[in-house]
Amino acid sequence: MINTNSLKRGVVMKLDRSDTRILAALQEDGRLSVVELAERVGLSQTPCARRIRALEQGGVIEGYAAILNPARLGLKVQAFVQVKLQQHADDVVMMFQRELAKFEEVISCFAVTGASDFLVYVTVPDLEALGSTVLKRLMKIPGVRDVHSSIVLATVKRSAPLPLSHLPPME
Repeated sequence: MINTNSLKRGVVMKLDRSDTRILAALQEDGRLSVVELAERVGLSQTPCARRIRALEQGGVIEGYAAILNPARLGLKVQAFVQVKLQQHADDVVMMFQRELAKFEEVISCFAVTGASDFLVYVTVPDLEALGSTVLKRLMKIPGVRDVHSSIVLATVKRSAPLPLSHLPPME
C-alpha cells in the first residue's frame, strides 16, 4: 500500500501489485466504477476504493479526463515552440510561467536543457492562429528573447498512459 506522507515530499512511492493493477486499469479506462475496477484487479470494493483514494491524495493520480481528438475539434495545427529567455532570473522565469498559463492553446510546457529554456506544445485551428499566438502573444511576454517553431506534420504516436513496467508486476 502507498505511503502518502512520502508522496507529499516528492519521494517516489513504493507501490505493490494491486496498486500497479489499479493504475493500469484506470489508464486503460478512467471511467470504471469502483465495482468494475475491484473486480478487474481482484480486490473487494472497500480496499479498492481505499487504495484509489490514497493514490489520489498522494498525487499519483492527478485527475481524470477524456482524451479528445484535436483535428475533430478543428484544431488542425500543432507545433512545438522552443523559447529562449533573455535571462534566468527568478522573476523573469516566474513571469513567463504566469503569462504562459493564460494561453488556452498551450497544451503543455516543459523547462528543458539545451539551446532553449522551454519547449511549448501548442494546438490551434490554423497557421494564422499559430502566427498570432507566437508573434503577437508569446513574443510579447517580457523576458522572451527568441522563439523557434516546429510545426507537426503527422502524429506518429499519441499516448496518454504512462509506462508501468518498472513497477511491481501485475501477475
